[in-house]
Amino acid sequence: MRKKAQHASEAADVNITPLLDIVFILLIFFIVTATFLREKGIDVNTPEDTPEQPDTIPPPALLLAVQEDGFVRVNNVRVIDPGSVKPVVQEFIAREPQGVVLVSASPESEAGVAVEVMDQAQDGGARGKVSLALQKDNQ
Repeated sequence: MRKKAQHASEAADVNITPLLDIVFILLIFFIVTATFLREKGIDVNTPEDTPEQPDTIPPPALLLAVQEDGFVRVNNVRVIDPGSVKPVVQEFIAREPQGVVLVSASPESEAGVAVEVMDQAQDGGARGKVSLALQKDNQ
């Protein structure tokens, strides 16, 4: 009986040394064979690296403010009909070729009037130079 009990305790001991040896060998194998790539990142220009730029002057602008009554105020000076925007823009672009046109619509104005003013401005020669803004409500 004693031999059986002693034999059973020997069978319960599991030697894990060979298992650890294999794990370490595999670990070394994968570390040696792994390729480490140096990936390029984005080049960052810090403020010290960039040369100082001269002050830029914004391009001249023509302000077309669409009022709630449907008329258009040009540079806050005169009031015109939305259909008369094209010649005003043509005259402005002829005077200032680099100029931009800003269409500022009142919140209470009709959207169709603002679209008509933008179309007239583009037909007047301000292609790609027309911006739309919403007037702030002064309350």
